[in-house]
Amino acid sequence: MTSTAANTRRADLDWLRVIAFGLLILYHAGMAWSGWTWHVVSPDSIDWLREAMRFLNRWRMPLIFVVSGAAVTLALGARKPGAFVLDRLKRLLLPLVFGMIVLVPPQVYLERLYRGQFTGSFLQWLPQMFNGVYPAGNTSWHHLWFLAYVLVLTLVLLPFFLWARTNAGRTALSNFGCVVARTGLQWAMVLPLAAAILWLVPISYNTNGLVGDWYGLVYYGVLLLYGAFLFGSPELLTALERQRFVSLAVGIAAYTILYVAFIGGAVRPVIPAEGRAAYALLSAVNTMAWLFTIIGFAHRHLARRPAFLAQATEAVYPFYLLHQTVTVIVVYWLLTLGVPPVPGFLLAVLAIFLGTWAIYVGLVRPWRWMRPLFGLKSAYSKSARPLPPENSRSRTMPIFFSRR
Repeated sequence: MTSTAANTRRADLDWLRVIAFGLLILYHAGMAWSGWTWHVVSPDSIDWLREAMRFLNRWRMPLIFVVSGAAVTLALGARKPGAFVLDRLKRLLLPLVFGMIVLVPPQVYLERLYRGQFTGSFLQWLPQMFNGVYPAGNTSWHHLWFLAYVLVLTLVLLPFFLWARTNAGRTALSNFGCVVARTGLQWAMVLPLAAAILWLVPISYNTNGLVGDWYGLVYYGVLLLYGAFLFGSPELLTALERQRFVSLAVGIAAYTILYVAFIGGAVRPVIPAEGRAAYALLSAVNTMAWLFTIIGFAHRHLARRPAFLAQATEAVYPFYLLHQTVTVIVVYWLLTLGVPPVPGFLLAVLAIFLGTWAIYVGLVRPWRWMRPLFGLKSAYSKSARPLPPENSRSRTMPIFFSRR
């Protein structure tokens, strides 16, 4: 990869990761009023909010993993495997360890406090921080599970990515992408996801805990590969752009059938054994249809780079690391003060964004020694400064968590 290519960015992919993170704030802000299990939960739920979150939940994390798959290709570039692995440990493992020691403990403490499992101050609770593994104990990576999965999956799938950057690999993937684009075979991509849902969910445990989460590892690993394939195939991206309304119609139809047949507004729907195969297939079709829709519309309409996008792109990783700690703190106080559900949710969204932004601008971005702990280069990156508008279709892929 040339230095010019390494320093260019695709506006559509930057938009996708910023949008995906924006949805993450809304999603986690709403968890307290969803009626689902979370760290601090209101006794009063907001039904319409839960249904909106349920819809987002079907493609929110898959989108992040697809974009991350595109990230790995660029992060690897022409570097030697050893150098790439060291870079991934620096960019993923260091923030993960830092987060588990500094960012996650306040979340666990407030959960224990809210549930009446502890009554002292945070300093009094700290000696218990490493007592056992969450939820029975207090050691956890909470929302940072994503970093662990991306790191492990990237290392496991590294032989594929190394092959994909060779001349033979690029030619094979390009030719395959052309065939898929011309025949509509992208819809066959639902089959591995459906198989994972059907066969691996029943034998999996420890969701988002890595060990024993066979379904999560396979499902997200497949999506990581899909990201590298989709964004490495210009003709396929063009086909997804051209067929975006078809994908939208399929997504609407699949989710409607899925909701009517299996969910029906239940807080925690139970899938009957005889319906598991149909549920798995519908779920996979729904997920891929929305991914194709979002990618197609982004490729068509998010080709320009406004001045703020570069700065927002660099802020994504620190925001991701910080936001749930801020969320738990904000929601804890809103629930303690007895703020009604809907005003509480709206106040939570505003306070989470402002609080996370204040920490990022005041404590993370300006300080060289803090930046690597949040996955950033020690010096303020030129890529975070405004760039002139550009057509994303002719540019190389950015990485989800930028190495610039």
